[in-house]
Amino acid sequence: MRLIDTHGHLTDERLACKVAEVLDVARSAGVERVITVGTDLADSIAALELARKYEGLYCTVGIHPHEAKDADDSQIATLAGLTDDAKVVAIGEMGLDYHYDFSPRDKQQEIFGKQLVMAKEKGLPAVIHCREAFDDCFAVLDEFLGGNSMVFHCFAGDKDIVKKVLDRGGWISFSGTVTFKNAIELQEAAKYVPLDRIMVETDCPYLSPMPKRNVKPNHPGLMVHTAEKVAELKGVTFADFCQVATDNSRRFFGIEF
Repeated sequence: MRLIDTHGHLTDERLACKVAEVLDVARSAGVERVITVGTDLADSIAALELARKYEGLYCTVGIHPHEAKDADDSQIATLAGLTDDAKVVAIGEMGLDYHYDFSPRDKQQEIFGKQLVMAKEKGLPAVIHCREAFDDCFAVLDEFLGGNSMVFHCFAGDKDIVKKVLDRGGWISFSGTVTFKNAIELQEAAKYVPLDRIMVETDCPYLSPMPKRNVKPNHPGLMVHTAEKVAELKGVTFADFCQVATDNSRRFFGIEF
């Protein structure tokens, strides 16, 4: 069994102090590659520094919608320069978050669109964060995506949303939320996603999966529980799902084993 945690935040203070230990535990659980995700310029630089330091660790660079209010063109340009490093495998996480509205919605949309343009120019996939903003998110994607690869991370929609993502050539990544007992709609969505468009993640240090909800912070070593649940929902063996998810992740992010 070999898995890739396609989305975590190892720069978070709860994990950054013990990255070597976190990666050792992950490898012991079969999670051999981890992608740590940038959320603003400073965090993206920190993510790249970590990725350069540790074997098996990769990163993305981007501006989260929460941080869009403080972003400008100079930051976008600096992020673009970081992508020359081979350890940078995607742009993001980017997108829209209307649940918290920590940034004005028009500013979120502006920075989202500019990052999509950058991803296309750099030939890198886009990692999408979307919370309670699907209509506007699809509108921005339709304007700026331009056929580039993208994944909706920590997916939180239903089957209708899955179809809209798939129709745009997108991929779906499930976090520990799919294991929650009350996540019936999300589990139905997981059943609907084709096996060749599916990935798994932790979004650590958040969202520890069942039956490890009491383990805080979440870490990549716990992702096997998410993979087990998705395998069950898809009606395939755990081993077969791990192979599919890993192949998908390698293909999407261009990660070598």
